[in-house]
Amino acid sequence: MNRITTLFLILAATICASARTGVKWFETTHNFGAFDEDSGPVTANFTLLNTGDEPIQILAARASCGCTSPKYTRKPIAPGDTTSIAVTYDPAGRPGKFTKYVGVELSGGLESVKLYVTGTVVGSPKSIQARFPADAGDNMSLSRSAVMFGQMKKGTTRTFNLTAYNKSKNAIHPVIGHMPPYISADIVPQEVPAGDQVTFILYFNSTKCPLYGLVADTLAISTGVAQDQPFLLPVTAMVEEDFSKLSPKQLHDAPVATLSDSNVDFGKIDRSTPLSASVTIKNTGKSRLTVRRVYSSDPGVSASISKSDIKPGKDAVIDIKVDPAKIPGDILNYRIAIITNDPVNPTQTIRLLGQ
Repeated sequence: MNRITTLFLILAATICASARTGVKWFETTHNFGAFDEDSGPVTANFTLLNTGDEPIQILAARASCGCTSPKYTRKPIAPGDTTSIAVTYDPAGRPGKFTKYVGVELSGGLESVKLYVTGTVVGSPKSIQARFPADAGDNMSLSRSAVMFGQMKKGTTRTFNLTAYNKSKNAIHPVIGHMPPYISADIVPQEVPAGDQVTFILYFNSTKCPLYGLVADTLAISTGVAQDQPFLLPVTAMVEEDFSKLSPKQLHDAPVATLSDSNVDFGKIDRSTPLSASVTIKNTGKSRLTVRRVYSSDPGVSASISKSDIKPGKDAVIDIKVDPAKIPGDILNYRIAIITNDPVNPTQTIRLLGQ
């Protein structure tokens, strides 16, 4: 009896050892192609076949983002049977190309798999306006109408990503022109299919920029379509000198920029009569003062300095000219910026007033 029992156990173990699990997916990637956003959610069915000897079960199916949702059964799948996982993508508010996936976990020690859905959403006018409000002509819209790099230290580089949408029915090949030496760009992708997005990666290299303070440029973005006019994109940055590496002794012996007046009041102004004034800047520090820039970004105002290198104890004259005919409105309230290598007050302003 013991011998028979032993043989039975050996036979059962042999059968169990020969049992195997396996699945076959008929596809793991589905491309919806191009479809209208207004058509609503789209669904792909991914079918698997149980090629093993044991029942298996879908333990979990998790989407990569909230725009994608899976639907499936948790019932066991017998050997030789099939089941499907329905993967739905919601295009609402998501114009452009997409690639999403659902991660599937199976029982029986089977390897997990990712099911991908791809396609291109042709955005509705409302959606395009919300995400790409800057109209760059009949064929392209931009996510922003201007690029601001913000404050940056001299010697550093800053990056800005500007996205755009091809709202035409054909592929476009965007280009950027009018770039100064200190601005460069990458365009990804270089060929943009209909209904797809493109990213303009802009780089501002302050080392190559000769100016301090406010730097303003205008780039020309074009779709590459012959009849399209380029979109003029304003670009600004505020370049500042980096004083962080100065030693305590250098700070103690640093130059000091002292203005004779920080306000110039012209009083009542005759719009037909040009105005002029002068302000003295004196170096009250212990080393040479370098005036990096004297400027105003306001209309009708110009300023120049008699010399940009000022020895300790010496001064220079800032000449100011105002053309009232170019001033909109009845109030003059403008500013002139003076940028120096004074580490305590590198940027000072002269305020211009009048009525």
